[in-house]
Amino acid sequence: MSLLKKSNWWLWILFYLGTAGVSVFFLGALLNVYQKNAWYTKWYYWVLGIILFFFPASIMLVIFYLQTLVSVCKKLNVPGTELYAYPYVWILSIIIPVIGWAFLIILLIYVHIWSLVKLYQGKGEKYIK
Repeated sequence: MSLLKKSNWWLWILFYLGTAGVSVFFLGALLNVYQKNAWYTKWYYWVLGIILFFFPASIMLVIFYLQTLVSVCKKLNVPGTELYAYPYVWILSIIIPVIGWAFLIILLIYVHIWSLVKLYQGKGEKYIK
């Protein structure tokens, strides 16, 4: 049973709801979006972030989550790549109070829902090994 089949799209909804979106890391592994020499593969970055009172490590985890989510959406051809694929949009939405934060929430909901829609449409089937 491959989880990327079109008929298993409803399992991804359960995964998203059951893990509060953390299942994106598993979906990223299935879609092979992780790079071998990227910053998140270096263990000493994570250790340094944890040593510095967990605050840097939590920021690194959020950035890793967003990077994985955007990479998954690019692989699944989610529309709006020109908007969510640039880090400046995410940074500006965090910096600008109220309006930016509302935009951030809308953007997160958008990429999560559209990635599920693309799995429903069968866009993940071409990545089945």
